[in-house]
Amino acid sequence: MVKDKIEIFKNSRLILGLSVLLIAVFSAGLISKEANRTVQVWAASSNLSPGSLISENDIQKVSVLLPDSSKNYISVRAQIVGAIVLNKINVGELIPVAAVSASANSFNQRLVPISVAVTDIPLSLNRGDIIDIYGIPTRDSKFFTEPRLISEQISVSEVLKETNSGVVSITAIFSGDQVLPLLEALSDSKVVVVRSF
Repeated sequence: MVKDKIEIFKNSRLILGLSVLLIAVFSAGLISKEANRTVQVWAASSNLSPGSLISENDIQKVSVLLPDSSKNYISVRAQIVGAIVLNKINVGELIPVAAVSASANSFNQRLVPISVAVTDIPLSLNRGDIIDIYGIPTRDSKFFTEPRLISEQISVSEVLKETNSGVVSITAIFSGDQVLPLLEALSDSKVVVVRSF
């Protein structure tokens, strides 16, 4: 009788051990199946601002698990180099379908170079940052009598390093109707660039 109880006890441990092993194998299979549902999408490898053209250096492939919302992000099978950014995309963010356009007509954009004194521009200004541009009257100003906002929420396309003359050149993206008023203001005032958040 005692022997029968020991045999039943040993068999129940064996059955329990086999059950745990089967559950572990089944769980590993489910996890493996779930891991295979990842998709590859584009992510930003640098800050992208509205109006910017996407280059190869701006994007990277990432594998993510997006079972229900993968259609909202751009697959790596899509060619997006040369597309225009419609909404700000920060570094590391997945690129949403609604944030880029392949159509060059999405923006009536112009790249305008602006020279600014190194003391009148944020030190760590980079491509993809959003800026506001202010004009401050000088002694020779004809139109400006007080500081004023020239343009706001402007995307920076490129920042060239400081020259020996203490001037930094930036290229910013403006709409076509902003260019002439900007050039008039630049010719009649001192320019100050402020990073916008």
